[in-house]
Amino acid sequence: MNRQKRGYLFFVCGVCLYSFSDAIMKYFMPFYGVQQVVFMRTVSRFVPFMLWALCMQVNPLITRRPLENILRSALASLGTYAFMSAYKHSAMTDVFVVGLTTSIFVIPLSVWILKEKFLLQNIVAVLCGFFGICLALRPGGDVLQWGIAFAAAGALIAALNQVIIKRLTSTESELTIIFYHHLLLIILSFCLATFVPMALIHIAILSIGGLIGAVAQYFMIHALRLSTSSGLASAGYFMLIPNTILDYFLYNKIPDIYIIGGLILILIGSLQAFTLQSRKSSSLDREKKSPA
Repeated sequence: MNRQKRGYLFFVCGVCLYSFSDAIMKYFMPFYGVQQVVFMRTVSRFVPFMLWALCMQVNPLITRRPLENILRSALASLGTYAFMSAYKHSAMTDVFVVGLTTSIFVIPLSVWILKEKFLLQNIVAVLCGFFGICLALRPGGDVLQWGIAFAAAGALIAALNQVIIKRLTSTESELTIIFYHHLLLIILSFCLATFVPMALIHIAILSIGGLIGAVAQYFMIHALRLSTSSGLASAGYFMLIPNTILDYFLYNKIPDIYIIGGLILILIGSLQAFTLQSRKSSSLDREKKSPA
């Protein structure tokens, strides 16, 4: 399978896994608070990455871009707290739907910062997803609340974060990019948290959620190494699909006609983007094979 296509699939798998990880985090927030849950999730994600680094005999501290890694880590940490605060105030589906506007912000930021080409097909795919989001938000519905405001801020931060990760993948390993973010987030959440005793079963479930999030994050960073940031923008919309399923099973929230219509539009846009990845990669392969 070609690089562009693999990158798109890795990103789709990553955002879907994030849905499961975030669902676990949201479930425990009423019991332990945002900071303690963030700390537990981050530690449980950090440990397997460090074990992997030891096995690979890689020092994740080594970087050619220390300031950019620190900036990326600060942005990612701020975005994490924005989304976790959003989950505390609003339903998962509403937060996810607003959070998916990340895909809309990614393309102009990619063109501006990364100098990626402006492709009409990518815009069409993202607009399909955007209209799907507007439909899923239930026009005229009462969604203007603190959770939605936090989610919108998190979406903008996540888009900028994704573009910076794409820049870093040219010189940095996945482990280095992940290491700096997790280290800073562990320190922040430890300093801010008010810890209360946790049941062993809760620790185990939160650790599983953190491990799922670790795999998700690796998949998404690896996808950005394989493909362009703008080309992967619409893949983020797939997160609404597992989220709708989880909302139904965990919170008995039945998707209405607006959610279903939004999902259909999102799928149409994502299939358009996936097809573009295949065509673009095939074109690049032909250019490489052709004589100079």
